[in-house]
Amino acid sequence: MDMRQSLAVLLSLLLLSSLAPAGAQQQPPPQPPPPQEPEFRVPVRVELVTVPLVVWDARAEFVYDLAREEVTLLDNGVPQQLRSFELATQPVSLVVLVDTSQRVKPLLERVREVGILITSNILGQFGEAALLTFDSFVTRRQEFTSDAEEFLRAFERIPAGGTESRLADGLDQAMRLLAQRPQGRRRVILVISEALDKGSSTPLGVPLRVAQLNDITVYTISLSALEADLHRRPEETPVKPSPYPPGVFTRPGTPGQPQTPTTVAQEQYARADLFNAVATLVRTLRDTMGNDVLEVYAHGTGGVSHSTFGRAELENVLNRIGQDLHSQYLITYTPSNRDQNGYHKIEVRLGRPGLGVRHRPGYFVGPPL
Repeated sequence: MDMRQSLAVLLSLLLLSSLAPAGAQQQPPPQPPPPQEPEFRVPVRVELVTVPLVVWDARAEFVYDLAREEVTLLDNGVPQQLRSFELATQPVSLVVLVDTSQRVKPLLERVREVGILITSNILGQFGEAALLTFDSFVTRRQEFTSDAEEFLRAFERIPAGGTESRLADGLDQAMRLLAQRPQGRRRVILVISEALDKGSSTPLGVPLRVAQLNDITVYTISLSALEADLHRRPEETPVKPSPYPPGVFTRPGTPGQPQTPTTVAQEQYARADLFNAVATLVRTLRDTMGNDVLEVYAHGTGGVSHSTFGRAELENVLNRIGQDLHSQYLITYTPSNRDQNGYHKIEVRLGRPGLGVRHRPGYFVGPPL
């Protein structure tokens, strides 16, 4: 091998030795991130709004002969053309959401015993129901079924659960289930729970905004922590009792109607501060006003918030909810200002004097602030 060949070999070896470390330091191509579970996104465009409407007279009797010509609906103060107005005959798709946390454990036996009132008074002949429970976890106990006996078997086996009370997470799951139901059904959630959210990862305002945009009505039955404490065994950890003794109510009642634990929370949609609470919650997705979250969910969707103390009151409330659902009118309209972001306030005016009316107060379009 002559000098030139030796030099060429030496240069080749030097070149290979200089490239080897660089090659060893090369990183493998980045791997794509693992697929994530799709988020339950809130739509921001509204094509059709459905407004359940409950109307009563001066004797607190439901009104069933209201004519379309007697109804004017305003969206942010703008009169809207109604696409339909009729007495509600559509079958109900109901999700029952039950709090099974340790705080209300002593009341669960009473809750299990009233399932028959849900199937007979709320669902009706063509209704269907699913069952969710929540505590430290949200658990689907029963898929949608129109078989009353199948639902009752699941309802009567509701177990007590953990220490948390993930109300917003439970409502989020209930919304997912109802969003999959076919068109032409009324979407309803019945919440039986203490007015407490503890441990949820879902912002409090998300379920309310989704309910408003998907025409879901929420009825709530507040379980009493005080009553649960009175029924708790001494060896169980007590919950903090209410500062008010039984029979003492902190809110004014309906004129001409004696206060009971049931009537305390009824007809509270008329309170002006509730509208502000609803608008704030769906705009910011968090409760900044310290309101009873069950009351706000019910008011914000056109339902009613009830409180109970004792089995008789619980039965009475379920009867009232069933009567309410089967005494509704349904209004639909396409908002003429549907591209306007922000809170859309719904107002219904009746041409006949002396009537009371309840409906959801509005909906929010746009991203949270």
